[in-house]
Amino acid sequence: MKLPTTKQELLDKVRTSHRKLEEVTATVPADHYRRIAMIWQEQRHHTSAAMILVDVILWNTMILQLAHDQTPGPSASFFSADTMIKRAEGLSGMFQRRFANRDLCELETMLAEGQNRVLDIVAHHSDVRLFDPTTSPMQTLGRRIQFFTATAYDDALSKMRQWKQVM
Repeated sequence: MKLPTTKQELLDKVRTSHRKLEEVTATVPADHYRRIAMIWQEQRHHTSAAMILVDVILWNTMILQLAHDQTPGPSASFFSADTMIKRAEGLSGMFQRRFANRDLCELETMLAEGQNRVLDIVAHHSDVRLFDPTTSPMQTLGRRIQFFTATAYDDALSKMRQWKQVM
């Protein structure tokens, strides 16, 4: 996979991740989205479409925090891949409880709003801020936004497809 090197390439990649999940989510019946099913991606992992969407809302929140952060350099360990994954795992339960009473339409709206906020923050950064030539290409803000977006959305897409097969 070619790494994005410009703001426009990053925006295109983020939009593509969003679109793929939206296409699959659009086929979830409103009366099924809270049904729990065991999917094979994770051993003994029970999930629902609602839980998957809430986890992506969580990831959008963390990506926005990353994009707003002003900590200089790649040593900002708060946003390292391992730390972000651990934080997502730790916060997932809290987010699940917080959004437990939201219907599918509300979750989809919240997801779309988060996606738009991620796109807006990327659009407001310059190419230099996103892809600082003095930083390793893998550690630039743009690359980290792309990595976390792709990781979260690809994982959600895979889980959603598995969930739909079981349902």
